[in-house]
Amino acid sequence: MRFAVVIHGPEAIDTGLFQRLLSVLEREGETVALMSGCTGVAAVVDAELEGIVDISSRNLPSSALKEMNEAFDVLVLVNSAKSRETAVRLGLMIYSKARERLTKPFLQVDREIVIDWNGLSGDIASNVASQLSLETLAAAESVGVGNEKGRWRRIGGVVPGESVWVNGVVVGRATERDVRIGRDDEGMLIAMGMTIKPEGVRRLGPYDPFHAGVRSGVVRRTRTRPRSLRGKGRRGAYLIDHSAEESIYRCREAGLVVTVGDDTSTITGNILFRFGVPIVGITDGDEDGICPERLLAEGSILLRFRQTFDDLVGRRTREIIFGGGDFLDSHISPEEMAKRIREIAPEVFLSEIAFDRVEGIERTLKGDQRT
Repeated sequence: MRFAVVIHGPEAIDTGLFQRLLSVLEREGETVALMSGCTGVAAVVDAELEGIVDISSRNLPSSALKEMNEAFDVLVLVNSAKSRETAVRLGLMIYSKARERLTKPFLQVDREIVIDWNGLSGDIASNVASQLSLETLAAAESVGVGNEKGRWRRIGGVVPGESVWVNGVVVGRATERDVRIGRDDEGMLIAMGMTIKPEGVRRLGPYDPFHAGVRSGVVRRTRTRPRSLRGKGRRGAYLIDHSAEESIYRCREAGLVVTVGDDTSTITGNILFRFGVPIVGITDGDEDGICPERLLAEGSILLRFRQTFDDLVGRRTREIIFGGGDFLDSHISPEEMAKRIREIAPEVFLSEIAFDRVEGIERTLKGDQRT
């Protein structure tokens, strides 16, 4: 029997749930696993599973399941959700996108439950649940807490004060446990139960609330000992502008990555630390705190500009340094890149922090210390 496992998010690995599931499935047959989501890639590296879990490309869970349907006997989604409600909502959303193409048994293994979504697993679901000491939940019992149809989509498991992000963009902060998102006549995000971040909504643009990737809180709720894969002979600089998820798949072999935005710099730097890639971050102090672990590769530099000016500096960097694109095919050091960026926006530059060790120790603080 051949099992295809799609891992959703880092927590399934950090908690050991995937590893325990793998030991169960490998006793029954061949198992192939892939990671869905950029922060999960960091978890794979930290757990030394890069030889077991495919992290080579970006995969939406529903798309990966559809692609693997023909070649495998059983499809498994593994996740470690905040709560049973959020687990069911995730599984239902993924299943609803893929169900027309799934002709093989599809199971969801989560923190507390195993769900047989299409009722084709026979004894497989109960056997897996028994060996992992989880509860089996039939799909019919799960649909009642699924996504509402109509104008609003309810976001489960939200804690007041948490950031809410849609398709990788922070769009607001929850003020209530009952958070709902919708869209106006132009397709832009509207919401209930949270304070909207206008810049995030603008950056998100028109979207579909019922098919968007939505989560709340931090990018990685669990913590492990970080691990770095050091590379050699790298070349080229990339520009990542407020889209941290792109970096893990486009930039892991880069010599340098320039990041625009506080959260983008923190998340991208954190992920690329695992591949030994330094960043030069363009920031303005407007961080939402969705990545509490600040970990940058040796040689990384964070540039601080006046508030609201990171976008301006990012645009100038793209136009002047990157020639209007997002890739520079030449060898350039972080120090030289930071110098060029400072020189194109000296009027709003405040300070610089350089990281001279893999652990990310602050080496120097330069520049005008005005606030």
